[in-house]
Amino acid sequence: MFRLPFIVGHTKIFIGDDVNFFGKVDIFSGRIFDEPKLVLHNRVDIGHNVTFVVNKEIVIEDDVNVASGVRFMDTDAHPRDTRDRIADLPPKPEEIKPVRICRRAWIGQNSFILRSVTVGEGAIVGVNSVVITDVPAYSVVIRNPARVMVKNLERPVES
Repeated sequence: MFRLPFIVGHTKIFIGDDVNFFGKVDIFSGRIFDEPKLVLHNRVDIGHNVTFVVNKEIVIEDDVNVASGVRFMDTDAHPRDTRDRIADLPPKPEEIKPVRICRRAWIGQNSFILRSVTVGEGAIVGVNSVVITDVPAYSVVIRNPARVMVKNLERPVES
């Protein structure tokens, strides 16, 4: 860890073994749920200038690599309803959905991983991608919005 994360809010943070923070990391939460959780499993590498907006739950499983400038958000940070936005209300609880990054995935620089997304095991999210739907295991997604470009990458041999 090069520096402590900047934390605003009441997120419960769980950090596994051999987790690396390679620079500035920000963790934000609002008061929509009582116990929002950020879970970083074992051997996770987090690049510089990574942001987590956690209002319910974000889970990063074992052996995930996160490049610099990535944003994880389990909420849009505003309500979908126009009247609620004008009234400066927070998003409704049903609009907040957990994010999960499965083991051995790689998240490319400056990507956004948005609410309700699961990035499958061994998947790769290309640089500057905006992920709004689930990413299949062992695939490559790129673009805005992210689309599958490669399927069925070679799976590692278990030892």
